[in-house]
Order: sequence, then C-alpha cells, then structure tokens
Amino acid sequence: MNVNELRIGNYVFPNHETDSDNPSPSQVTAILLNNRVAYKANDNVVQNIECSHDEIKPIPITSDWLVNKLGFKDNGGGYFQHTDFNFFLFYVEEDDYYDCYKQVSANDDTGDFKGLQHIHKLQNLFFELFDEELIEND
Repeated sequence: MNVNELRIGNYVFPNHETDSDNPSPSQVTAILLNNRVAYKANDNVVQNIECSHDEIKPIPITSDWLVNKLGFKDNGGGYFQHTDFNFFLFYVEEDDYYDCYKQVSANDDTGDFKGLQHIHKLQNLFFELFDEELIEND
C-alpha cells in the first residue's frame, strides 16, 4: 500500500487481519519516517508497522461499511447517500467500484468524481470536499 495515499484517521487492514474470517480494521494514528505507519488496533494499542504492500491492505468499500460503519443510507438500486451531506455513491457492479458524486446546483460542474474502491480513498475525498472526517459511527 502506498504511504502517500494515507492520512491520519484512515482505516486499513493490518496484514495479520486479512487472514481472518472477520478482519478488524485499524485506524492510522501517525505517518512516520521510513515508510512506517502507527495505527490503533481494536484493543487501542498503538503499534508501528512497516507500510509496504505486504504489511497493510486497503479496505474495500462495501455496503456494510457504508451503511453500518460510515453513516450512509442505502437508497436501493446500488445508490448510497451520506445522511448529513449531499454526497452520494453508486455501485457499478460489473466493474466492482463506486462512483462518487456531490449534489450541486445545475450550473456547477464540480459534482462528479471518479470511481473509488477503497475506504481510505473515500475518507480522503470526503475530507477534501467537506472539511470533515468520515469516521466510523459509534
């Protein structure tokens, strides 16, 4: 995984979690020197891991993540809407990614965005658009 794609607060899977039937996400707490990342595991212990493609993995966007963890509403037909912002995702099944867009007025061409496949990239885009963190609901 590319360290340059990460921000503090992003969710990732440490490699040892991807072997589990029910992997637990970890939250990035620091970007360190030499391509290392500090993260908070489920037990809230901060651990440093080497941030290579072999040691942490991106979390795929799923309807479960969107609805149960990040506060999106399932509008049916593959459409999801954030409950507090005019931010929408549409699942493109044949290509296995989500088109993301922000609802804007008709004369504003800033509403369409590229497709995304991973939670950390969705978090980064959300922060860029709304200056708010997209974090797991408690």
